[in-house]
Amino acid sequence: MKPSSPARTQDPLHPATFQQRTNSMLHSPDRLSEVNQQAKPSVFGFVRDLPIRGRAQGGDEGSLVIEEQPIDWTYRPADLQGVHGAFAVFVTGDSMEPKYKNQDIAYIHPTQPIRRGRYVLVETTEHSGFIKKFDRWDGDTLVVKQFNPTKDIRIARNKVRKVMMVIGSLDA
Repeated sequence: MKPSSPARTQDPLHPATFQQRTNSMLHSPDRLSEVNQQAKPSVFGFVRDLPIRGRAQGGDEGSLVIEEQPIDWTYRPADLQGVHGAFAVFVTGDSMEPKYKNQDIAYIHPTQPIRRGRYVLVETTEHSGFIKKFDRWDGDTLVVKQFNPTKDIRIARNKVRKVMMVIGSLDA
């Protein structure tokens, strides 16, 4: 068996290094802390494989257009690893500050159930869209909250195409 090169074995996430440190841990329990510190997984993937598929306007007259082809690519956060159809959008405008600022990247989970008090991307049947704080469905009306200016926005259910959970963001 050929020994690993010194450069690879110095990488704490390289399988050979991890195995070597794990084996040594069996003989020296004091090394457990060192191994755990060096083997922490990344919060984001290693490849820019998450499509950025549009820009979400901040105001209630949003102009989200989800593009067929990505306009850019970003790193996939851990919560979207393996999620088919996941994507990101650029935030435009200041209506959701301080939570989301102009040019932040918002990560969208297309199938996660929406919950009161969480942020959502609303796409209307007219292909406009925006990011707001989900409040409730009031009969046949979607009620979301905006920060700047503070107000409730009400949209008839027949005007709503999709409501998708925003699971996080990256500051611009």
